[in-house]
Amino acid sequence: MFSIIICSINAVYLERLKINLSLTVGHPFELLVWDNLAEPKPITEVYNKLASKAQYPYWCFIHEDISFLTINWGDHLKKAFERHPETGLIGIAGAKYKSKIPSGWSTGVRELDCCNIYHKDKDGHELHIHMNPGKSDFEEVVNVDGVFIAIRREVWKDVHFNDKDLRGFHLYDLDFSFHVSKSWKAAVIYSIDIMHFTQGGNYGDAWLEPTLSWHKVFSKGLPQSLSTVESIKTLEKKIAVFWLRRLSTEKITWANKWKWVRAGRTWQDPSAWAYLGVFLFKNRR
Repeated sequence: MFSIIICSINAVYLERLKINLSLTVGHPFELLVWDNLAEPKPITEVYNKLASKAQYPYWCFIHEDISFLTINWGDHLKKAFERHPETGLIGIAGAKYKSKIPSGWSTGVRELDCCNIYHKDKDGHELHIHMNPGKSDFEEVVNVDGVFIAIRREVWKDVHFNDKDLRGFHLYDLDFSFHVSKSWKAAVIYSIDIMHFTQGGNYGDAWLEPTLSWHKVFSKGLPQSLSTVESIKTLEKKIAVFWLRRLSTEKITWANKWKWVRAGRTWQDPSAWAYLGVFLFKNRR
C-alpha cells in the first residue's frame, strides 16, 4: 500500500523510526532507504533514485528524525487520497500562499499557514504547533513542508524532484510542491500526528543562496494563492516583514543579506525599515 522513502544520515534515528513504522502504519509497506553517510548525494537525487524502485500506490518521503503518534495513520492517508481524487500531494505542514518574496513555505499570516506537528527538543520539552485556519481535518494549500511529503503514484508521471538545480538539502519541498500543484491539488492533513525530534531549521547562507536562485528562476509563476483575505500587495508586505524578522536570527553574510533585500525590494516599504535595519546589522558575518 505504501512506499516509504528515507534519505538517512543517522542510524540511531533510522532504527527507532523503523520500529515506530512497524507499529503505526497499519497497512503493508515497503521501506526504501539510502545511507547518505556511506554514499553522500543531494536529497533530490536520493529521492528520485529510490522512487524509481517504489512499488505501492502511495509514496511517503519522510525525514528520519520523526515518530508517528497516530496508530494506523496509513488508513487516514489512504482515505484522504480516496476522498479527494483531485489531490496528489499531502503534507502535515504547508501554506495557502507562496510569495514572490524569497522565503520558505510559511507566511507568518495566521489565515494562510496550516500545520499540525509536535516538536521535542534535546531536553525533552514538547511543543505542539497547530495552525488550522479552516478548522477542518483536511485543508487545501499550495505547498507542503519536507518533513512529510505524501503523493499518489500517478503524480510521478509528470513531476520528479529537481536534481538538476537543487544539489543540496534545501528548497526540494517548495520546488516539488510548485510543480505538482500545476496539475494536482495539495493539502495538509490534520488527523496524522507526528513528533519531530529536531526543532526548527537552519536558514543561513546554505539555505538563502538556493532560495534566491530558485525564486529568480520561477518568479513568473509566483505568487501562488488560495487566499481571499487580503490583496497580494498587502500579503507580500506582511510576508517580507515576517521573513526579515525570522532571518535576523540567522548568521548570514553581508553580501547575501543585501542580495535578499534587493530581491525582495523591502526597502520600498517604510513599514519594513525598522526590521530591515535589524536584519542587516544583527548577526552579520
